[in-house]
Amino acid sequence: MSQIAQSHGLAQGALAGQVNVDLSAISDNIKALRKRSKAPHFMAVVKGNAYGHGLVDIARTALSAGADWLGTAQLTEAVALRKAGITAPILSWLYLASQTSATIREALENDVDVSLGSAEQLRVLAGIATQLGKVAAVHLELDSGLSRGGARMEDWADLVTAARAAELDGTLRVRGIWTHLAWADVPAHPGNSAAVADFERAVQAAHDAGLAPELRHVSSSANILDRPEFHFDMVRAGLAIYGLAPADHLNPADFGLRPALTATAPLVMVKRVPAGTGVSYEHRSITHEPRFLGLIPLGYADGIPKGITGRSLVSINGKRVPVIGKVCMDQFMVDLGPSADGIRVGDTAVLFGDPATGAASADDWGSAIGSHGDEIINRIAPRLARSYSAGYECPDYQEDGRDG
Repeated sequence: MSQIAQSHGLAQGALAGQVNVDLSAISDNIKALRKRSKAPHFMAVVKGNAYGHGLVDIARTALSAGADWLGTAQLTEAVALRKAGITAPILSWLYLASQTSATIREALENDVDVSLGSAEQLRVLAGIATQLGKVAAVHLELDSGLSRGGARMEDWADLVTAARAAELDGTLRVRGIWTHLAWADVPAHPGNSAAVADFERAVQAAHDAGLAPELRHVSSSANILDRPEFHFDMVRAGLAIYGLAPADHLNPADFGLRPALTATAPLVMVKRVPAGTGVSYEHRSITHEPRFLGLIPLGYADGIPKGITGRSLVSINGKRVPVIGKVCMDQFMVDLGPSADGIRVGDTAVLFGDPATGAASADDWGSAIGSHGDEIINRIAPRLARSYSAGYECPDYQEDGRDG
């Protein structure tokens, strides 16, 4: 017995999955996080297309909810926010320092604050600022143990000396000093306190060099929830904005946070198979009794990880069903059981969303593959349609869900 999509009038264009973002959840999450911090400034981190939620829509929502800074990794995202008409302060921190960089030039022209982690980066940025006749606003980054961007402690004196010289030359203004903790997602780790002690020494060295930064910022989402003594002048909220756990021991619901993103797809086929039926490539799953199988039109090209096989992560009509067989490029199968229990072609399969509704969370999916929810939401492919809902007034909110 088999059903096909057309037999139930399911439009061909509906075969793709759907991502819905609840902007009221983003707004409520930011308000809850702001209440937990005494820092005067709050940065909403919207890097990676706002963790897959939609750059411009999330940025506007965040600002409406009380964020007064935005953060992006790439300069191109910061510029895209400016082109969308967003005028709030933006810090961006990942770029190739080159005197010929059109991206840096465009960022400075659009009043984007840029991070500096070396005297060489400073030299390049100051040169471009001089060409433009602008004073570039910068945040000096300390490498406090993550060994990514930023100047190590032994190189910090050179950086702050060069920064002060550039200020006197009128090419740069040091607006902030910041670091990112290597153990940010393990707030009780002693490495955090050691790194913050280094950070405070770095701030003092900057003052001794004649700099007067107005912003000191260290805390990301986990530290906002668990280490209030690290909040300084600004906190940077990323994962928690989106309602996901920023650390294994932190349950978002305990802090009044809820996931904003729900991923769904229509069930496009239901079939009954006999015992002993192999399912998907290599028949790594074989039925031990007659079963009903459902076909979901998403696969690893859409960001569905192969490691979910055997996990009951998909909800259909309020029932959790396990994934059966290998996930394919564009589709995977679920085991509906010995009876389909009224499940029909065209029914909505909820992949992940708000666990308060009975759905699996993105964190549940991340745990299933030995990772975290942030990897899941950031893997969602652009070909999945996005829609937005809001339970409040969002300035310039577009009902068709398109960014910008």
